[in-house]
Amino acid sequence: MQASFIGNSRQVFWDDSLLDKAATTAFLRVNPPVKQTCCFLFDQPNETFSISYPSIVHDPDGYKMYYQPWNDKDLTPCVCVVESKDGLNWKRPHLDIFEGCGLLENNIVMDRVKDGCFVFYDTNPACPPEEKYKAIGLGLVPGPDGKDKRELCCYTSCDGYRFSFSHAISHYGTFDSLNTAFWNGEEYLCYFRSFHNIPDIDNSRLLTTEEMYPNSKMWRFGTRDIRVMHSKDFRSWSLPQRLTFDDEYDYPLYTNNVQLYPRAPIYIGFPVRYCERPEWNANIEQMTGYKIKRAATERLESRTGRVSTDCIFMCSRDGKHWHRFNEAFLTPGYEEQHNWIYGDCYLAYDMIDSGREYYSLYTIDRHFSFGFAKPLNRYTIRKDGFACVMADGQERRVTTKPVIFEGNTLHLNFSTSAFGFIYVSVLDEDGKPLSPGESVEVFGDNIDRRVVFAKDFDLGAYAGKPVRLAFRMRDAKLFSMKFE
Repeated sequence: MQASFIGNSRQVFWDDSLLDKAATTAFLRVNPPVKQTCCFLFDQPNETFSISYPSIVHDPDGYKMYYQPWNDKDLTPCVCVVESKDGLNWKRPHLDIFEGCGLLENNIVMDRVKDGCFVFYDTNPACPPEEKYKAIGLGLVPGPDGKDKRELCCYTSCDGYRFSFSHAISHYGTFDSLNTAFWNGEEYLCYFRSFHNIPDIDNSRLLTTEEMYPNSKMWRFGTRDIRVMHSKDFRSWSLPQRLTFDDEYDYPLYTNNVQLYPRAPIYIGFPVRYCERPEWNANIEQMTGYKIKRAATERLESRTGRVSTDCIFMCSRDGKHWHRFNEAFLTPGYEEQHNWIYGDCYLAYDMIDSGREYYSLYTIDRHFSFGFAKPLNRYTIRKDGFACVMADGQERRVTTKPVIFEGNTLHLNFSTSAFGFIYVSVLDEDGKPLSPGESVEVFGDNIDRRVVFAKDFDLGAYAGKPVRLAFRMRDAKLFSMKFE
């Protein structure tokens, strides 16, 4: 088995890419975030119908969160922004760039984007200053016949407040969910929604946005998916490719939230899982918020009140092939008036580093509770803690594939119970021991614990050579490791 070079980069235990499955008895497990508190209330007149697609931008001034409040009359949303220095306290800037629709605090940055608007701060060193803020969303572009055509469009800004149309990106997709894009250090990636398994359609070819929108069979019977395309300059893009997953399921996915994880060389995503019950039933009638569900059904489409949504976690080493956990990362929670309806668990794009131990994640809730203010709720998640390799109350083992590291110490992000433990052994690539026995017992709960070996064992002597690591664990979670 060929050894993988990992150097001193952090390696997360979220999939089996590092694991020798034949020698591993511990199991992969997703870890849900912890809900904290409401840190802002969207209560302006244009915010109480519905809000979609919050995206957080890290810029030199702090944090901006862009979102789309939907107009109850024509369902054509504007794009607004709130700001924060710390991720805990948010406020609306007074902009008055567009007419305020009667708002007391006008924070509108774009007056018309049809759907799926996403804003990011471009970290490409070659990006011109006037394009540092980029927004993408479903828009209308004049066609050769004089009629407007639906396409994914790019808008640019130098300050994050005043955007202007730049160019069309693609017309292969529906683009009616959160369209995401970012610079990965070498190229731009763009993730968006399309459909497959559409009845009576040649699904082997790429369908244009204009072809897909009139097709009711797509919306009723097709399967919503996620696709990716690539670009070096944000203008010329590759043809879209559908993401693949390492499980047997083919369920509909909404927002993708794909991003680079800042602490390790891996992509992560938090897609919303769409679950539609075939008919209104007695269980729905018993739910606390059934009136909200029925109101949504009557106001919009018949399916709306029958749909529930949750959120899953997925990760990828190349951005195309993904490991996803089918156990939910975020659920609607205990039944109350405003949950268990279409629009639950839509995480805002990106995270805020809240200090040494955790990240903050956000949702804008009450998506389809018409006439109610929408809370911005904050969650926390341990750094590297989206998933782990886990041992229950029985002793389990984890053995890695051969790796080549740099450094002379090994650090773990882990947690155990008082009853639990982790011991580490260093093996050669054939599985024979290199370390004289196991490490000192590792127990506790820490994101950066140095593993202590016997005094006569020099871990650094094996840097640059293929080795395996063997972990013996009980009632413990192993999130990541790093050589230093």
